[in-house]
Amino acid sequence: MITLDLSLWIQVIGILLLTFILDVILYKPIRRVLKERESRMSAAREDIEKFERNAESLLSLFHRKLAEARKKGQEERERLKQEARDEEKRLFEESNKEAEAKKSELMAELTAEIDAARKELQSQAESFGVEIAQKLLGRAL
Repeated sequence: MITLDLSLWIQVIGILLLTFILDVILYKPIRRVLKERESRMSAAREDIEKFERNAESLLSLFHRKLAEARKKGQEERERLKQEARDEEKRLFEESNKEAEAKKSELMAELTAEIDAARKELQSQAESFGVEIAQKLLGRAL
């Protein structure tokens, strides 16, 4: 059976005193350390979230600039291709004009040579005709 005497009150006072001492020496410092740790972890989480948002915005900016650069590059490539096509067309037309001029010049020379040869042959044809007639007739005409 339990008796309520002075030793019970001494034990209750001892337990209360031990609880107070443990609270001051052990529990409060541990709670303070845990609270500081929680505040540091909270600050670290906020920093991480801030860095993640910043990284996402930078990545988005990077992708946007990359798309713009690709678009500009494609436009520049198309512009250069068009310039090359125009230059090719100009050179082709120029060479055609030169070839046509050369052809006309050669045709003019050839026509002049043919006309000169025709005149020469006509003048020689008359003299050949007279010679042939003289030989056939056997007398001078």
